[in-house]
Amino acid sequence: MSPIEQLSRELKSHFPQAQIDLRKADDPNGFQFLNLRSNGFEVAVEWKHDEGFGVSSFCDDTHDLAGLFETPDDWYTSKEAVFHRIVSLVLDQKSTKPSVTTISEMRQERGVSQEALAERLNVKQATYSKMERREDVRVSSLRRVIEAMGGRLLIQAIFPDTRDVREITFQ
Repeated sequence: MSPIEQLSRELKSHFPQAQIDLRKADDPNGFQFLNLRSNGFEVAVEWKHDEGFGVSSFCDDTHDLAGLFETPDDWYTSKEAVFHRIVSLVLDQKSTKPSVTTISEMRQERGVSQEALAERLNVKQATYSKMERREDVRVSSLRRVIEAMGGRLLIQAIFPDTRDVREITFQ
């Protein structure tokens, strides 16, 4: 029994109400696919012996379906790790797609006013407001804003041809 067949069996046991479909490749070295659907939520898994498990998920209320499941969002080599990730996704009904947000939305989610953030940054509120509306912001300015909200800025480069994700640091 292949690891994805084992995963399917474990998921059926853990989520008996879910619809789980497993599609095997004709080629023994090809990708095999598993789809789990539960209450308007779907997780897609692809598995290949030498590459591991690729995972993507979404809710039915997703409005932008362009590129959905085109390439997995997360990759795992361990069946146990992918099982726990899928369980977490299904229970929390979370998408694997990273959420896209604006500086303004992040600030509001954190309950910080423009005035308070401007004070932390030692600038006038009008100056901060202009920066928040810009389309092109310097990395150093963005880093200061995120840190003033209590976070850490992380910039990543993603290369789809290799699944390589690299964090970029600035000296």
